Amino acid sequence: MWSTRQLAELAGVTHRAIRHWHEQGLLPEPTRLSNGYKQYDAEHLVVALRIARLAALGFSLDNIAEMLESDEHAQTSLRRLRSELDERILELRKMRRDVDGLIASGGSPDLSPEARVALEALGTDKASRNISTLLARLFSKEDLLGFAATLQNPAADMERFNQALFGLPADASADEIEIVCSEGVTAIDRLRAEVGEDLPSFDTQVGEEEGARAVRTLMEASMNPAQRKVLERILEEFE
Repeated sequence: MWSTRQLAELAGVTHRAIRHWHEQGLLPEPTRLSNGYKQYDAEHLVVALRIARLAALGFSLDNIAEMLESDEHAQTSLRRLRSELDERILELRKMRRDVDGLIASGGSPDLSPEARVALEALGTDKASRNISTLLARLFSKEDLLGFAATLQNPAADMERFNQALFGLPADASADEIEIVCSEGVTAIDRLRAEVGEDLPSFDTQVGEEEGARAVRTLMEASMNPAQRKVLERILEEFE
C-alpha cells in the first residue's frame, strides 16, 4: 500500500497530477485509513503508470480515458495524435520563422509582422504602437498591407488634418475645434471617394461595431480633450 506521495514518486509524476487524475475520473479513488489518509494498491500503481506514459506521448486526457477502457481505441488514438502532432509541427515551424525574423530585424517580440507594417505607417510613438497592435488583430494581412500603404502615402489634405489634429492644444477654442473638424471631414470624404470599396473590413469574429469601438477607445486614450472632441464630431458626421 502506498500514500499519494509514494504513488506519485513511483509513477514519476507530481502530487498535483495524481489529484487531477482523480478529478477527471481516470484514476479510481483508493481506500482511506481511519485517519483519512489515502492508501493505493497495485492496481492504482499500474493505472498511474499507464496514464503517465500516455500523457508523456501527448495524448489528451479524453483519449487516455478511452484507452484505459479498451485497447481497441489505441490505434485510432495514435493516428489522431499523429495528425495533431503534424499540425503542431507546422505551427512550431511558423513560430520559429517569426522568431528568426525578429532576431534578424531586432524587432520587439510582442509585435506581429502585420503590426510592424502598421507601425511603420503610423509612427513609433506609444499611441501608434497600441493602434498597430490592435489593427493587426482586426484586419486580415492583405487588408492591413493595403491600409498601411494608404497611410504611408497620405493625400496632402489628410496630412494637414493629422498635423492640425495632433497639434491641437487641450484648451483649444470652439472655433479652432470647428476648423480642424472641417478639415477632417473634407480629408476623409476624399479618402473614401478614392478608396471606395477597397476599405478593409474588421475580423468577422469581432464585428464592425466592436472593432470600431476598440479603435476609438485606443485613439481617445492618447488624445487631449480638444482632440477627443474633434474625433467625436467627425465620427458623428460619418455615422
